[in-house]
Amino acid sequence: MPYIIPHTNFEQMLILLRGCGLLYAPVTDSDGIIRFALLKPGMLPDLNAVRTLLPPKKYLLHPQEAILTYTHEHGYQKTDTEVQPLILLGVHPCDLAGISYLDQLYLNDSPDPLYAARRAALTLIGSSCIPDDLCSCQQNLSPLQSSCDLFLQQTDDGFIVNSFSLRGEELVELFQEILEQRELTVPADNRRFFGHPLRPVPRSEPDASLPEWRELSRHCLGCGSCSICCPTCSCFDVLEFGGLDRNSAERVRRWDNCLLNSHARIAGGVSFQKEMADRFRYRYRHKYRGFGQLQGIPGCVGCGRCRATCPAGLDLRPLALQLEGGAS
Repeated sequence: MPYIIPHTNFEQMLILLRGCGLLYAPVTDSDGIIRFALLKPGMLPDLNAVRTLLPPKKYLLHPQEAILTYTHEHGYQKTDTEVQPLILLGVHPCDLAGISYLDQLYLNDSPDPLYAARRAALTLIGSSCIPDDLCSCQQNLSPLQSSCDLFLQQTDDGFIVNSFSLRGEELVELFQEILEQRELTVPADNRRFFGHPLRPVPRSEPDASLPEWRELSRHCLGCGSCSICCPTCSCFDVLEFGGLDRNSAERVRRWDNCLLNSHARIAGGVSFQKEMADRFRYRYRHKYRGFGQLQGIPGCVGCGRCRATCPAGLDLRPLALQLEGGAS
């Protein structure tokens, strides 16, 4: 018999969660934009929102952060990795799959210390959603699972609760006084997991000279909005900033973008990807075929943010259907 948190007990659940760490959830701001934001007492999350402007990766990979500091006396020093416990509530399966993708990149044989510290302090509470016309999660063939600690499946009566980790079990124990057991029909499509296993299919390398690439890249503004809002984009640049005291410096990591002309530029002004069609193809390969250590694992989780934010209204789905034979 499934556990359920009735709608009448939802605010009590929020109170209990705030006692476990900083609680963030989707909130519609006064400007009408939906963002993950700190859920202060008295505030309610917008769990019916289809997508936030930025994905929750911003809590694991900060847009800009110092990774090393330098002083003449002590040389280079690593930055402090101590972080506060953080709870993300209302994370949809596509964003959970995005975090699973980043985990494979940053928690490999040589874990990134900043990412690892934040990930260890993070509690993920997923929630079900109803995709809109911009989403393609229902068609996506990524093998990624939407891993989380706790998952809330919305029903007319409340939220069906399922645990997927030791931390999730601890939360279920914490919620004992607000949980009820009922005879319920669990929706067949509960969006608890994302995608389906991939079978490797031989594909020819997409040619940047194809008319489809030229046509799409001709309309692309190269603004990079699609990469900024993507749950799995993880390219970054590393810059060194010297202090005005001439005795200190910071080495900074900040988000980079494969559609920017500067992304593939090296010393002497040489660029590996001068043409927009080349950069566009590079992004496509990442999103639909994977590359590097994640070769064969598509980086698209079907969230629809790239289509929602593109000022030129570009949509890669028709091209993906043509080249991948059914991918989203």
